[in-house]
Amino acid sequence: MNDLHLTGSEARSLPLTLVLESFRPYIEKRVSGLKIPGEDWEDLLQEAFVALLSAIGSYEEHKGSSFSTYAITCINNRLSDAVKAAYRKKNRVLNEAVSLTDESDSIEIVAYESPEEMAVHREKYEELMTRIQGELTDKERSVLLMWIDGYDYSEIGEHLGMSAKAVGNALQRARSKLKS
Repeated sequence: MNDLHLTGSEARSLPLTLVLESFRPYIEKRVSGLKIPGEDWEDLLQEAFVALLSAIGSYEEHKGSSFSTYAITCINNRLSDAVKAAYRKKNRVLNEAVSLTDESDSIEIVAYESPEEMAVHREKYEELMTRIQGELTDKERSVLLMWIDGYDYSEIGEHLGMSAKAVGNALQRARSKLKS
C-alpha cells in the first residue's frame, strides 16, 4: 500500500506504520522542496509526520472530504506554520542579515571563546541599541524592532496604522541612519 487513497476507517484500522509509510513519499517530496534557515530536514519530516498522526486522530468522515485530502491539508498547514515560525524567530536577523556597516568592519556573530570576547560583543550590541534609541524616530524604531521580531511589512503596517509601503520606507530610513 503505497498510495494516498485511504479512507478514515482504513487509516484508523491499519497498523500505524503502514499509514505512515503510505504517506512517506509525499512527505519526503514536500519537505525536500523547503529551505528554511536554521531548520534541519529531519525536523521538518517530524513536523509532517506529527501532522499526519494528528490528522488520523481528528478526521471526521461526515464532514465530506476524503481522509487523504484532509491529511495532506494538515501536513501542508503544519509545514507552512513551521516555515512562518522559522522566519518569525528572533534569530531571523542572523538568518537574513543585512549589514548595517561596510563589509570591512561588519560585526560577525560567533561562538564566544572567552568571557572577554563575550563582553566585547555585548558592548557592541549595547552601542547599537543606544544608536537605535538615539538616532531613530519612534516610528522607525518601532518598525525596525517589529521587523527584527519577524513581522512582515503588512503585519507591521496593520499594527502601527501604516501602509506596507510606508513601513518599507521607514525601515529603509532606519537602515540608512544606522549605516552612517
